[in-house]
Amino acid sequence: MLYHLSCPEPATHLFHLALEVLEPGEELELSLPVWTPGSYLVREFARHLEAVSAAGGQGQPLPVERLDKHRFRVRTGGFAAVTVRWRVYANELTVRTSHLDATHGFVSPAGVFLAVRGREAEPHRLVVAPPPGWQVATALAGGPAEFTARDYDELIDSPLELGVHRLVRFEALGVPHELAVWGRGNVDLTRLSVDLETIVEAVGGFWGGLPYRRYLFILHLTGRGRGGLEHMASTAVLYPRLGFSDPEAYGDALSLLIHEFFHAWNVKRVRPAALAPYRYDREQYTRLLWWFEGATSYYEQLLLSRAGLLPARRYLRALGRLLTTLARTPGAEKLTVEESSQLAWVKLYRPDENSGNSGVSYYLKGELVALALDLALRRAGHDLDGVMRDAYARWATGGVPEDGIETLVAERLGVEAARALFDATVRGHGLPPLDLAMVGLRLRRRVALGPDDKGGTPGKPEERRAGWLGAEFGNGLVVKSVREGSPAWRAGLTADDELLAERGFRLDAKGLQQRLEEHGTEGTLRLTLFRRDELLEVEVPLAEPPEDTVWLEPLPDATPEQRASFLAWSGAEWPADGSQVRNETP
Repeated sequence: MLYHLSCPEPATHLFHLALEVLEPGEELELSLPVWTPGSYLVREFARHLEAVSAAGGQGQPLPVERLDKHRFRVRTGGFAAVTVRWRVYANELTVRTSHLDATHGFVSPAGVFLAVRGREAEPHRLVVAPPPGWQVATALAGGPAEFTARDYDELIDSPLELGVHRLVRFEALGVPHELAVWGRGNVDLTRLSVDLETIVEAVGGFWGGLPYRRYLFILHLTGRGRGGLEHMASTAVLYPRLGFSDPEAYGDALSLLIHEFFHAWNVKRVRPAALAPYRYDREQYTRLLWWFEGATSYYEQLLLSRAGLLPARRYLRALGRLLTTLARTPGAEKLTVEESSQLAWVKLYRPDENSGNSGVSYYLKGELVALALDLALRRAGHDLDGVMRDAYARWATGGVPEDGIETLVAERLGVEAARALFDATVRGHGLPPLDLAMVGLRLRRRVALGPDDKGGTPGKPEERRAGWLGAEFGNGLVVKSVREGSPAWRAGLTADDELLAERGFRLDAKGLQQRLEEHGTEGTLRLTLFRRDELLEVEVPLAEPPEDTVWLEPLPDATPEQRASFLAWSGAEWPADGSQVRNETP
C-alpha cells in the first residue's frame, strides 16, 4: 500500500490523495472509517470525500462503484497495479478532524486515508509532498517526507502536522520527544518543554518505562476551543492561544497534556476487549469508558501533584470543583457511570440543553469513582496505582474484559467487598462514597455565591441569600439550560428563551443577579422574554438555593497517620490548615 498526500493549493482546504495498490486481484473494495478511536461518535468522514477515481496500467480509467456512504468498489480489469485518487475537504479545526489552510495542514488520518479491504495488515507507506517551505511532523517512522506504518491501524493512529510550525525537541527517560506548535499565542516553549519532560518522567515512572521509541506532542493554538486526542506515540491538543500566562489556565493546559499522554498506556496499549480489534465501520460498545477516561482524568491531576506541577491546595480545589459539578448534575441520579460509558455514542458527543438533567459524563463521574476506589483500596493497604499497572501487565494484548477492573479489585479486597464497592460506585447513582478521612480530609457544602461560583473553596457567606433561579445563560441572557426541579424549570423557562426585562426594566446579566438578591428566596421574578419570535410574560417564584457548592477541608485534628496517608496519596506535604485552600491566588 503506497499513499501519496499533497496540498498544492492549501487555501482551498483540499488534500489530494492517491493510493497505489499492487496485485489488486479482480476487484478492490475501499472504505473510509466512520469514527476515529478515542472519540466515540459516528462522524461520517465520507461526507468530505470528493472526486474518487481509479486507473490501471498506463492510466486507463476504471469504473468506481459507490457501495454505500463510505465504501467503494473498483473492478481492476486485470491490471497488475491500480491507482485510486480522491480529495478530502478539510476545514474543521478539532483534534478529531482534519484542517488545511494557507498556514498549515493537520491530517486526522481516519477521515483521510481509504483502506483496502482484506489488506489492512500489510505494511503501508506514505509519501507527503507539502508546499515549499513546509515541514512534516508525525510519529510515523521515516521522514522527512516518506514514512512507513506497520499496518493500516498504525497509519490511522498517526496524525500529521504540515507547515512552518515551531518544533522543540527534548529527551526524557532516554527517549526523544518532540513538540510541534502551530498558531500564535503566549506559550513559553522553553518552560512548556521542561514541564513536558517532567510529565513524561512522572508518567513513565508510574508505568515503569516508556513503551515507544519516539513521541510527538502536536499543539494547536487557537482563539477558542479546547480538546485532545490520544494516539500510540503522539497526541493532538487544541488550546486557547492566550491560555498560558495565568497560572490556573497554564495548569489546565498541563492537565490536558498529561491526560492525553497517560492514554499512551491506558486505552492505547491496554483497552477494552470490546474495542479489540477496532472496527472502523461501526460502533463498538463497552461499559468501561469510565475507567479508560475517568480514571485517566483522575491521574492527570494526581500525577501533576506528585510531580510538583500542581500545588496541593490547587489540587484540592480542583476536586472540590469536580464534586460541585456532579452535585449540580441531576442526571447523575438517573444514569450510572457504566450506562454513561455504553451510551457515549449518542450522549457525550451530542450534548443538548437537557444533557445535565438526563445523564452524567463518564469523565466527570468516572474521575470521582476512581477516587472512591483508590481511597477504599488504600484503607485496605492497597492502591489504585497497582490496579492500573496490573491491568496493563495482564491485558496489554487482547483487551480488558468488561468485568476486568472489578476482578482486579476483588483480588485485593475480596469478591463480596469488591461487589459492594462497585455496586455503590460504578453501578450506583449520584455521588460515590468517598473515604476522605483516610487522607485527612472532609467534604463541606454551601450555597453558591453567584453565577460564577464553581466551588472548591469555602467562600464567604452572604448576610442575605439571593433567590435561586436554576437557569444557565449564554450569549447575554439567552437561556442555555434549565436544571430539573429548579424554579426556572417549574415556571416553564426553556432553552433559547431570551430574557429582556424584569417588571418592565431592561435586564443584563448583572441586573438579573441584582434582582435575585433584591427579591430574595421568597420573591418572584416577573420576566419579559422572547420565545422564538413571540414576546411573553413569565412569573418565576424563587426558592432557597441548594447547598450544591462543595469544597474539601483538611481535618483540623488530623492524625500523623492521616497526614502520612495524604502524602503517600498526593505526593504533597500536608496542608497545615484550610487557609491554604481558601487563600490561594489563581
